[in-house]
Amino acid sequence: MNTRRILFFRRRLNSVLPLLALAMLFVLAAACTGSADRLQLNASFDSDHIYAARPGAHYLEVLVTAPEALGQRRRVPLNLALVLDTSGSMAEQNKLNYVKQAAIAMLNRLRPEDRFALIAYSNRARVLYPSQPVEDGQRMEGLINSLEATGGTNLGEGLIEGFQQVRRHATPSAISRVLLLSDGLANIGITSNGELAQLVQAQAAEGISLSSFGVGLEFNEDLLAAIAETGRGTYYFIDHPESMNSILAKEFKSVEQLAAADIRVTITLGSDLAVDQVFANTYAVDGNTVTVRFGDLAAGERRRMQIRVLPKQRGAGRLDNAARVSVSYLEPGSAAPLSLSDSLGVIYTDDEKSVASRQNKEVLERAAVFEANQAKKEAALAVDKGDQSRAAAILGAARNKIEAVAPAAASPKVQNELTQMDSYAQSVNKPMDSKERSLEQKKVKHRAQAVEGC
Repeated sequence: MNTRRILFFRRRLNSVLPLLALAMLFVLAAACTGSADRLQLNASFDSDHIYAARPGAHYLEVLVTAPEALGQRRRVPLNLALVLDTSGSMAEQNKLNYVKQAAIAMLNRLRPEDRFALIAYSNRARVLYPSQPVEDGQRMEGLINSLEATGGTNLGEGLIEGFQQVRRHATPSAISRVLLLSDGLANIGITSNGELAQLVQAQAAEGISLSSFGVGLEFNEDLLAAIAETGRGTYYFIDHPESMNSILAKEFKSVEQLAAADIRVTITLGSDLAVDQVFANTYAVDGNTVTVRFGDLAAGERRRMQIRVLPKQRGAGRLDNAARVSVSYLEPGSAAPLSLSDSLGVIYTDDEKSVASRQNKEVLERAAVFEANQAKKEAALAVDKGDQSRAAAILGAARNKIEAVAPAAASPKVQNELTQMDSYAQSVNKPMDSKERSLEQKKVKHRAQAVEGC
């Protein structure tokens, strides 16, 4: 090849290389954007080694994380209904006035493309502002400020009206959610927890989610927690009414920055592993398959669950597909489902020491937290039934189980959980007035409900 031809090829190469480099940068940028603004799945065992001769309990953890930012995705229009309790008890502690201030503040965050409905309920439910864009803010503020506290609590009728308003304009291109606030017990109309939960579940299946806000000490925390979980939303316990504004603002921000909706996780264990206990709020077990509903996640939020599994005894060797994990979800503004999946293997070994050497201490630490909160949840339900001795027995047995997980039990976080559990165990038989007992029960149950996001 002569010198002229070599120089020609060099010039061509020098002109092409920058273009190739630029193309590679675009490819890498696209790849990074594609992974950064989508849901992430992480699954792991507390140890990928199992002692073949005497297998003990192990923990499988699944973590789903929403992206920190929504990238280039445009903000999806909101289709909201605020359903407010205006029963007589809302006059106490200035609760209704705090709610009014929070509702007006939320109103000011809406955009022209958003829709809003306002429903008040006491003996009956009233649609004060049918679902529509908020074009006359002063009129809306006047309606909110005119609310008065009187009558009973027809929570069911309030829910029905709220869902009807949102359903009229529910489309895949909008985020549809009902925000329900209550400070009391459902004592008029539908009063069954089961019927109310079924009502919410049916709407969630149609794409309308629900978040609940319990104010004060007299509301039914079991009901509000259950319908928020069934409704793919969040349950908030507001023991100080003056914090209503910041909490409603937090909920509005999470709806506005919704990253993934209707998240469902399915875990299928291999035949050599058995499900012993599931640590999640809403789940179903069918043999070796566990289905968990994580609901909706805003940008930067995460949900975590664990399964305590019991390995069967078998010979040493690798076990592929010990667990298969799949996640399905929707992106706001789209009706096309997306999915993630992962598969985990374990190794049965004759070397008992290798099991400990391969331990994931963070998974074990969180397992201890899950165990503690599960125990407190069960103990709280026993206290509700007046069975303090059973509550104390549940907490004592859980403490022994947690202490047996040596690496986790040594951590400050787990020690703090044990201290809280001991404190609750001591208070179970302690004489308290009704308000003290109600506050403690609500705090314990709310913590157990929220631990999924630990």
